[in-house]
Amino acid sequence: MPATALSRVGARVEGSDTTDEYLNRDTWARLEALPDPRSPQGLIYPLSCLIAVAVCAMTSAGHDGLTGVGQWVKNADPQDLARLRCPWDPFARAYRVPDEKTIRVVLNRLNPRALTRALLGPRRPGRTRPDGRPSRSVRDYRARRRAAQTKALARSRLRAVAVDGKTSRGARRRDGTRVHLLGVVEHGGRLLDHVEVDVKHNETSHFTDLLLGLDLTDLAVTFDALHTVRANLDWLVTTKKGHYVAVVKKNQPLLYAKVKALPWKQVRAGATTREAGHGRIETRSLKAVHVERLGVDFPHIRQAVKLTRWRQDARTGKVSRETVYVITSLTSAQASPADLARVIREHWSVEVHHHVRDLSFREDQATNRTGHGPVNLATIRAAIIAAITDVGYLYVPEGRRDHLTPANALYLHGLANRLLIYNQRHLQHVLDQYVQHFSSGGLRSPPQVRVSRCVASTGGSGIWLRCGRCWSVWTPSG
Repeated sequence: MPATALSRVGARVEGSDTTDEYLNRDTWARLEALPDPRSPQGLIYPLSCLIAVAVCAMTSAGHDGLTGVGQWVKNADPQDLARLRCPWDPFARAYRVPDEKTIRVVLNRLNPRALTRALLGPRRPGRTRPDGRPSRSVRDYRARRRAAQTKALARSRLRAVAVDGKTSRGARRRDGTRVHLLGVVEHGGRLLDHVEVDVKHNETSHFTDLLLGLDLTDLAVTFDALHTVRANLDWLVTTKKGHYVAVVKKNQPLLYAKVKALPWKQVRAGATTREAGHGRIETRSLKAVHVERLGVDFPHIRQAVKLTRWRQDARTGKVSRETVYVITSLTSAQASPADLARVIREHWSVEVHHHVRDLSFREDQATNRTGHGPVNLATIRAAIIAAITDVGYLYVPEGRRDHLTPANALYLHGLANRLLIYNQRHLQHVLDQYVQHFSSGGLRSPPQVRVSRCVASTGGSGIWLRCGRCWSVWTPSG
């Protein structure tokens, strides 16, 4: 029976600190729009169903690989299988359960760029209470949350993204090479896109392919010295209308010598920070100068930066010093020394994102190496991290432990709404509307059932009503 838009009349969202406007209504539509790499003959499971199973299963703590995904879906209840849009088997009178191999083959063959666009789409607003605080299921961590809000406010003044590569150490091909991914991450830790680096090429040759589909207007792009290449810098500023903040090392010897030879002793420190943590005390001093010509053919250079780091080991007292040189297309009016210090410092957002994937999802231990499997699994892990942080969690493991059940995982990713029936009288009213709606379509009236044996839940765009073993999807009219 076709279902129309879901009505909230006569029901409430579970956990009254959330509202329906925060649910991503087009999540299923994006999954259904994915190009299916399989032959149309003999298909049993919709592609959107298999992707939803993989995403929800890997959200649950302890299900880090495809073996865990297979165990998770086998333990799902019929109600959860219905929400995941698994096909109904009329002969077995039960929902079909996809096998681990079915999901594995699909992920190995699915176009990784299409999956990235579907799962790493626009940022969802976090679930908050009317007073602006996160949902009740999220721990406060008030001091750390205030610090995170301060950093987010600073990022809004000069938005930036970071580009860096990551090697999947466990995904070793037959020729001995490992799968290597080049990704772009917002400063703050949200993955925007990534591509697999071909064996016969390096990260530099995939730089433009990675950033081609992103809107980089007035954004600063940070990267390490490997990508400090004339063609890439000129393409960023001329074609993408963005800015670069590029580290300079001895792989560009002439540029490095020119920047190092600038009269830094005559320049005052524009920004100095001091931090203590992780067993060390670190002091950073940044000097920035406006440059017209350096005597090298590097395009669009507006400022040169010298960053000096002093690290003192808190246990031994040993002090080490490191000096880093940076060039940027940002003028002093567009970025102050404090802004440059923050942007250079937060380039490590991409390393933090990689660390979370390794630590929380054990990505370096994953051995999947066939086809597009490693890239698509990395995309799913990144989508889970984004969904958990978007609803207010500061730590991914905590968010995964709070979404162990399929219903919670579906709700987290915007694949279902959670409704509660107020009481027995309201449930009877809902069932009366269901019978009236069922009969108005010219169909046979459903059998009479006891109210206490009926459970209401939501999945997709309607309410699933279970009467004994029979499930039907219906939308209340209010």
